[in-house]
Amino acid sequence: MPGLYGILDMCKWATLSQQANIEVIGHNVSNVNTPGYSRQKVLLEAGHSLSSPIGQMGTGVRAVSIQREYDKFISTQLNFEKQILGNWQAQDYNFQRIEEVFNESSEYGLSKTMDEFWNAWQALADNSSGRAERVALVSIAETMAEDFNKMYEDLHTLQIDINSSVKGTVDDINALVDQIVDLNEKISLIEIGEDSANDFRDQRDKVLDELANKIGFTCFEDSIGQITILLESGNPLVEGRIGWHLAIEVDTTNNNFYNVSWDDGTGTLTDITNSINRGALSGLLEMRDTTIPTYLKKVDNLAAGIINEVNKLHYYGYGLDGSTENNFFNPLSIVTGISEQSTGGASIDAGTVYDNTVLTLKDYEIKFTAANTFEIHNVMDGTQVMTARISGVVVGGGSFGYISGGNIEFEGIKVVITDGASGPGAGDIFTIDSTKDAAKDMAVNPVLVSDENKIAASGNSAGDDNLNALAIAALRDGNYMNNNTTNFSGYYNGLVGEVGVDVASSSRTLLSKQTMVDQLTTRKESISGVNLDEEMANMIRYQQAFTAAAKMINVVNDMLDELLNVI
Repeated sequence: MPGLYGILDMCKWATLSQQANIEVIGHNVSNVNTPGYSRQKVLLEAGHSLSSPIGQMGTGVRAVSIQREYDKFISTQLNFEKQILGNWQAQDYNFQRIEEVFNESSEYGLSKTMDEFWNAWQALADNSSGRAERVALVSIAETMAEDFNKMYEDLHTLQIDINSSVKGTVDDINALVDQIVDLNEKISLIEIGEDSANDFRDQRDKVLDELANKIGFTCFEDSIGQITILLESGNPLVEGRIGWHLAIEVDTTNNNFYNVSWDDGTGTLTDITNSINRGALSGLLEMRDTTIPTYLKKVDNLAAGIINEVNKLHYYGYGLDGSTENNFFNPLSIVTGISEQSTGGASIDAGTVYDNTVLTLKDYEIKFTAANTFEIHNVMDGTQVMTARISGVVVGGGSFGYISGGNIEFEGIKVVITDGASGPGAGDIFTIDSTKDAAKDMAVNPVLVSDENKIAASGNSAGDDNLNALAIAALRDGNYMNNNTTNFSGYYNGLVGEVGVDVASSSRTLLSKQTMVDQLTTRKESISGVNLDEEMANMIRYQQAFTAAAKMINVVNDMLDELLNVI
């Protein structure tokens, strides 16, 4: 529309455009401290030109849309780094708690208690008939056993706490999924009309950041603004307006801890526990199922080593009353199990120690090569047991014939495998652990607690020498741990040192990942964050543009008045 009325139309659009800029600046300034908010700006375009006698004449400016300042690449990278950070935050927090369990800075640590235990045996050797020395030995032995019990209980309690956190994290993930599905719907309803749902997009990005902290995933956006989220397992978590939940299932083969499963919406669950590698959920599972069990195993090994070596000597020694064949500690138990991959119907009993003098304190697997033959393998070093006694008959060669209900005896251990609805199948594996729960169950033989005269300090039936007490006291310096390469104190100090190294390594890694996230956040904020100085400068600029457009309206009005007066 050429002419004076065309100028008025341009001025109208100019004031409306500058007004839109001022309104958006007001929105930006209002949300300067809003988490996840992305700065917005008005996209301006020149109006269509019109032909005139002197050429193309412009028609002013138009406010086309409101855009948010956003870098998709940085946001995607930041999202991924937050998944890794969430993993290490969960691990580092629990590493700190583990370090408290192995705290040796006080005078009451396990290392000191073990020293006092060996010292008590030396004191008894110095006065083998002394009642005070015997009572003191029982007392410190009970204290040491209680320290082992408490260490096991503290670590196991931490596992239980982490297991509860797994459930809480799964619940949080499901709640976030519901929010994303809701925001997907809101965004698509707005943007299907070619508007921009900037604030809803900011909200969704914020929820995605929270989700990234909890579990690993990848996501992409479709043409109508809805996102699809895929878990590391490949299972979908969100697809447009549809969301899937995670569920927990009790794993009876893992202390009744929770496995994480994907629910297809019909109640059919798919276990995805082993495919979760990022996010806090991954860190929790790593600590619960790998890190803490590793420490527990080493604590059990130490307790089992002390129990077994002391019992070996004490069993064949003599008390003041001439008694013999008494264990000093309650004997070790054998813990057995069956692999999840086993398909046969056979079962295995709890197992017993029939000769602790040849007990290796190793873990074993009985692997069936066929329904009627099996092999025994040392899990710790990968060697195969070549000789065993099957139902009382010594068999060599490493391959043994299966007899349902028959004793299987090897390296001090006796177990029995029995047919159930069917016999064992080829590929079935039965596990045998000779140290599991040794720290948990460690206790002084009640017979000795009630009668200290039965403590076998003597090496002869008269009970009048100190040879056995000296031999047990000398265990302090013997190398009975780590394949007979270190003593008990060295093994425990190495374990404490390992915990310290793991804690320090975790803290360094966490700091590195936090630094990466902070750098990416700074880069994102430099693009998307609200800068008050910049907003104030823009506000003055747009205010002046608005004022100029308004004054132009006055000028055109005066020109129209002059024209009318002439007419």
